[in-house]
Amino acid sequence: MTTWNPGLNAVGGIPDRTTTYQTLSPRGGSLDDTAAIQRALDTCPRGQVVKLSPGTFNINGGGLHFRRTDCTLRGSGTGALGSGNGGTRLVKADRDTNLSFAVLYVGYGAEFSSSFNLAADAIKGTNSLTLASSPRLAVGEIVLIDQVTNNDPRVWWGPQHNPPGEGSRRWFSRQDRSLAQIMEVSAVDGSTVTFSTPFHITFKAEYAAQLSRYAQPVLRRVGIEDLYVYGGMGGHGNISVADCAYCWIKNIEAHWSIGTSVGFSGTFRSVLRDSYIHETPDPNPGGAGYLVGLNLGASDNLIENNVMWYGNKTIVMRATGGGNVIAYNYMDDAFGSYYPSTPEAGLNAGHYTTPHMELLEGNYSHNYKGDSFWGNSINITVFRNHLSGLRAARPPLDAYKSSIYPYMDLQGRTAVDIQSHSDYTNFVGNVLGFPGQSLLSYNQGGYAYAQTAWSYERLDGFAKDGEVPMWSIGSQQAGGWTWVPETYQTQLREGNWDWVTRSQRWHGIGGATGSGTPQVIPDSLYISTKPAFFGSNPWPWVNPTNGSVSTLPAKACLEQGKMPTCMQHD
Repeated sequence: MTTWNPGLNAVGGIPDRTTTYQTLSPRGGSLDDTAAIQRALDTCPRGQVVKLSPGTFNINGGGLHFRRTDCTLRGSGTGALGSGNGGTRLVKADRDTNLSFAVLYVGYGAEFSSSFNLAADAIKGTNSLTLASSPRLAVGEIVLIDQVTNNDPRVWWGPQHNPPGEGSRRWFSRQDRSLAQIMEVSAVDGSTVTFSTPFHITFKAEYAAQLSRYAQPVLRRVGIEDLYVYGGMGGHGNISVADCAYCWIKNIEAHWSIGTSVGFSGTFRSVLRDSYIHETPDPNPGGAGYLVGLNLGASDNLIENNVMWYGNKTIVMRATGGGNVIAYNYMDDAFGSYYPSTPEAGLNAGHYTTPHMELLEGNYSHNYKGDSFWGNSINITVFRNHLSGLRAARPPLDAYKSSIYPYMDLQGRTAVDIQSHSDYTNFVGNVLGFPGQSLLSYNQGGYAYAQTAWSYERLDGFAKDGEVPMWSIGSQQAGGWTWVPETYQTQLREGNWDWVTRSQRWHGIGGATGSGTPQVIPDSLYISTKPAFFGSNPWPWVNPTNGSVSTLPAKACLEQGKMPTCMQHD
């Protein structure tokens, strides 16, 4: 475990700014609104709001660039394009001819001015370190701590990566440095630096651990609220937030983009909440159809009470820094356009080595995926989620046509897929499957509790005899499917209910049979009281003692056809 106190929870929550700097209205028709909004963002005074009236704002060229601290961009609601429901719509109007840009960028992007070696290990759970020199750091400065991970036994880069020193090992981290954490300086005494948060993992001097300073200002307290964005292209998605601390996105709808639709890169204590992120024209691997992403050491962020629907992967976490909380979100219908019969990743904390010490609490998804394709995730806690083992196939996906397979869960169907080297997953208090669950096809021969190293038969990477398992632990995709049995030995599975055995099971660490000790499962690992957005609905909503689940507000909003307005709250 670590200290999970994410986002703005520690500083009183998202501020409600009431002073409007400028109110802008769309020019109408096909006229370009980019320059007018950009001027307002560039001159917005601290603590004030750039307000957008209802209507459609056309965004062209390189999109909008938000590079001013302590300003909020606020729309007038999230009326979807063509819905007739009013609201503020930011649309990438030249998306068909200018394919390279998001709608809105926040921050400057990750460049570093200088790095300093650690004199000794930075120990997990402490909040200070000693450097080999004495740089003039400022209290409040945001910095990056990282280390070389090519030889660290905790880290597995995976078979897809280039060798050390080459391209893929710097996609979402500094070169070869996938263990990272973003921190805020709270005190400096010579070469000793103290931080506002603890280290979520130990950074080791023997692996050249360093503290690095950002070359450009790290923005603070930037807010994006109450608007709809559409059509970001070129792999950048709709909203790209980079190097931002105590920033937030709330009550937005992000729709139809190529690239991670809402991405947080190098962010610290930032928030995405109460939002609807959905649909892509390219639901395939390679980054085009991802819905939400945290990258580049992003640490202590909160992703809470959102709907993520109709993408290739609903969320990815790539070289994240720990302390992040993914909570009470609805995540469903992840697929690939050329393999719609195989479920893609729903709830997960992976897709690039080495996310660590992340908390996934209270979510609903069709599955959990401990990814191995681009390396491992370690020390992930998966707590009180409902993992149904079956995609919803909501319209229009229920009518999805393919030349090979329809949109049905015919292959690779499982509630929990913890792939190779995803070591030390804490899987506690979850509900797997659902009452009355049924098989879908002739090639599904029955249900199994677990597909593991001792029961697996290699049939193109799927379970023996067409079994649909609740658990799959240890598979590895590397030019074909193999098994890494040691992965199983590191898992802690306690107090989870499944609808195959219809029981709550206590395995302990690495246990193939019930060897754990029953105990009381806390309501939450990051909050002490019921979240306001649950209203009168019961909380916790997942009960692993009998497999019952009540209402997840985000799921109810989508099912009732009230998106996105019913997500919004103060």
